Amino acid sequence: MTTACSPAETGPFRCPTFIESFLATLALQPRGRAWPTNDGGGTAHRYLDWLASLAGAIPVAWPWGFVDAGFWAAIARVRNFVETRLCDLRLEFWCQTQKETHDEWMAEYGLPDACDPFPDLCTKVAAIGGTQCDYYAAVATRAGWSITCSSVNAGCGGQAGDMAGCMSAGAIGGGSYIVIIVDLDKSPAYVAPSETPPLAGLLQAGGGLSCPPDITPLQCILDRIVHAHIVIEYQTIRG
Repeated sequence: MTTACSPAETGPFRCPTFIESFLATLALQPRGRAWPTNDGGGTAHRYLDWLASLAGAIPVAWPWGFVDAGFWAAIARVRNFVETRLCDLRLEFWCQTQKETHDEWMAEYGLPDACDPFPDLCTKVAAIGGTQCDYYAAVATRAGWSITCSSVNAGCGGQAGDMAGCMSAGAIGGGSYIVIIVDLDKSPAYVAPSETPPLAGLLQAGGGLSCPPDITPLQCILDRIVHAHIVIEYQTIRG
């Protein structure tokens, strides 16, 4: 048995109305004189004929007053409830139409998360990732940061012709890292620190009047998308 909830072959997907569920239920009645369905009429037609005979005194609660129709209407209401819930469940399979399972979707994708590069649920669902500088720059731009970057191989001595003696204790060996340059003037997400007023006894020669640029929010985002084996070096520019 198929339900009326199935998409029509020539039309878009939609859920059945109660009347459609009622008529579909009546169509399942066995053929023969008992119902009767052998004459092409059946409960639905007999009910409509009965309404016409009331001369305008139509019952307030449909199909009140007609026992056969009322019996099948009670079954159709249960069927319509199940079909409607199945139709609603179908919409929960897509991010754009989910409603009742929103909490489950958010938990599945780890949201909300202040460090997530895709704070919007559907944007994160559609994200496919990347390993190129252009991808990192696009994610940073969405978060309000203007960056450029370049990939650098830090495998000193790993290729023929590398300068002898270039390795040193504590240096990065055999791995890769990227240099990310942050243009603070073009980054609306950057909040410049306030300058510290000069106070006698607190200033030191060579010290600045303000804290260094805080790009922690950007670092937090990029740490989520840059592969863990890559070392990131940040540089900032202004003016």
